[in-house]
Amino acid sequence: MISKERATAIALHFDEHGKDATCRKFQIPEETLNRYLRAYRKEVSPEDDSDLLVRVAASRQKLADINNGLRKENRESYRLYNSLETVYAEYVSLLKNSPFASFDVPTHNTNSSTEKYGILQLSDLHLNELISPNEASGNMYDFTVASKRLAKLVDEAKRLFRCYGVTKILLAGTGDFINSDRRLSEKLASATSQVRACLLATYLVQQVIIDLAQEFSVSVAMVVGNESRIGDDDFESADVLVANNWDYMIFQQLRILFSGKDVEFIEASNFTKQIVTLDNGFNVLLLHGNLMKGANSDRQMATIVQQYVMQGIPIHMILCGHIHSASIGDYISRSSSLCGANAFSANDLGCISRASQNIYIVNSDMGYHGMKIDLQHTDGYVGYNIIEELERYNVKSALANTRVTIETLN
Repeated sequence: MISKERATAIALHFDEHGKDATCRKFQIPEETLNRYLRAYRKEVSPEDDSDLLVRVAASRQKLADINNGLRKENRESYRLYNSLETVYAEYVSLLKNSPFASFDVPTHNTNSSTEKYGILQLSDLHLNELISPNEASGNMYDFTVASKRLAKLVDEAKRLFRCYGVTKILLAGTGDFINSDRRLSEKLASATSQVRACLLATYLVQQVIIDLAQEFSVSVAMVVGNESRIGDDDFESADVLVANNWDYMIFQQLRILFSGKDVEFIEASNFTKQIVTLDNGFNVLLLHGNLMKGANSDRQMATIVQQYVMQGIPIHMILCGHIHSASIGDYISRSSSLCGANAFSANDLGCISRASQNIYIVNSDMGYHGMKIDLQHTDGYVGYNIIEELERYNVKSALANTRVTIETLN
């Protein structure tokens, strides 16, 4: 005889979980399950037979709806993945076949045991920023000025590298290659879109590398800055989030363009802080500098160095930027910016700054010489090439005396 309690328990479990789960739960075959369900409907609650059927049908429909929803979500995920994969493949294909890719660099045979090293630091380029002379003590900045300042930097650096017998160069990027567009003032002071600016920045830095590579063996390393992050989110140091950055994109685009060429790109394990070890064992720590708090950077740097010393990694040099003020120190050196003074630094902060970048000569005794290259004035320099199709200035920057009038036409 079938127990009323057991029949009720089996029927309710079947209602919630379905046939297979109920058979497993109560260790009964399907025929026995059907017998318990019939007994429940006829003997336990014959008047609720229709209600049970409704609940069973509703339960099955719920499971079907969940399954359909999962299938739809999976289909959309597959479509998104396939779409992104196609876009990425097309982007890489276009990049490799663009005019950017039509170049060659010579191969250099160097003796790593005897040579001196040169380091050229690129920091706070703020490409895409427009600075008018009347808002920053006569300083002016756009892509044309940036291209001239970069050309002057490379020209001066090559002279000094030759004097010291340098044969290998580390191009050290310490962030903020692209200007932020999160604030209204920054949007109004943008030369072009962020995507176009990223491509132009890639093109300009590519020309810097090609220029240096004509005489020296070049390696490239980079960390990202806070102003170059994509979107309005706060700066994060997690690997996934830090890659959401224009600096990261520029580095990866350059790495693709120089694939197969005699230029080394040093991939970072984390793009907020990176240690680059030269062939002679000299360790350079690259960081942007935005994660430091307060004015006494030397004390904070000592704390950072201790983290590596505890891991058995000596730090011989620390390079940073962020503050737009040049400083050459015994262990810590900070580069200024390529853009120079702007309205914020001149008016809000009351700072007096100039456009400059730093270079360093690393000796075999683990010491180094540091020099600031002043780039404020670029008379006589033509500058690197700029792709005009990407440099679409807004009305304010195209003509200084242009006045925009909006009229309603009936």
